[in-house]
This record gives sequence, structure tokens and C-alpha cells, in this order.
Amino acid sequence: MRLFFAVKISEGIAAEVSAAMKAFPVRNPPWRWIPPENMHITLKFLGEVDERLLDDLRAAGDAAAAAAKPFRVVYGPFGAFPNLARPRVLFFQAVDGAESLAALARALEEGAERLGITREERPFRAHITLARIKEPLPRAVAEKLGAVPALSPAAGQVVNRFALMRSHLARSGATYEEVAGFPLA
Repeated sequence: MRLFFAVKISEGIAAEVSAAMKAFPVRNPPWRWIPPENMHITLKFLGEVDERLLDDLRAAGDAAAAAAKPFRVVYGPFGAFPNLARPRVLFFQAVDGAESLAALARALEEGAERLGITREERPFRAHITLARIKEPLPRAVAEKLGAVPALSPAAGQVVNRFALMRSHLARSGATYEEVAGFPLA
């Protein structure tokens, strides 16, 4: 099973992100947008996991949720990994609430590591992935990325739960299924 822990984005944020994608300064981009219904903030990517670990992963999720209180996340700046000049992932970054998301991610990372799941080497950066780019972009296209405005200051949501998600991969793109939900204390 291909699994990850994530915070689902609200319908309001999905609508705002969809509007931003429609107004994007690159027409007919050389990438495929992630559908709004699939957008989320990944807290911990687990990868392929043996189904026998599900109960232990639920316990790790319960422990992380019990240690956290609901909080507000505000999304803002547009960005790219590794950078706008050579983007591989396009995203909107979480600003307010990013520390609370990072604390959840750390708790889940520690819980997963106790189960023998490899620790993520890269630092956690709370973001909503918009697209993944497979090939280097033409310079003219990459230069336009710097003109993408941030989401409005009102682009926020209350985070009062997260989920353990299963990813089903297909040629047409991934679909996600919630395996377990974890309300915050």
C-alpha cells in the first residue's frame, strides 16, 4: 500500500487555488495541474507500506493528534522546488500555522521511524503542490513563474484533523483514499 499522512485543504482554499491556476501567467503549460480534489499538505510520505503496519500507523497518528490542538493555516507565496529557475514542483506555501504543521510532521516522522520507515532527509516545508514538472522548462516559461502572485491574505483554513491517505497510481493520475482520520485534541 502506498501511504502518506496529510492535511486536506478546505473547499474554500481549493476554489482559491483553482482560480489562481486559471489566471496563471503561463498559457498551455508544459505540465499537468494536480486536480483540486487531490490537493493537500503532505505531513509524512510513507511510500510502500506492508498492510500489517496499518494498526501501528493508526496508533502513531492517534498519538500525534492527541498532542496537537486545532490551529489556523494561511497560505500565501507561490514557489517551486528546488527554485523558480529550475522548477520540479510548483506550490503555494503555508505561512501562518507552518510551525504547527511542522510539529505534526515531526511527531509523525518519529512515529514512522519507530516502525522502521525511513526518515525524510529533506527539511519539512508546508505547501500545497500544484504541479510536478518532469522536463526542464524553457527559459521564457520559467521566467514567467516569478510573476505569479501570492494567494490573498484571506486564504486560510482551520486545521482540526489530518488523515492517513492511500495513493492509487494510474496513467491518468493518482487518486487518494482516506484510510483513517485523526481529529486534533
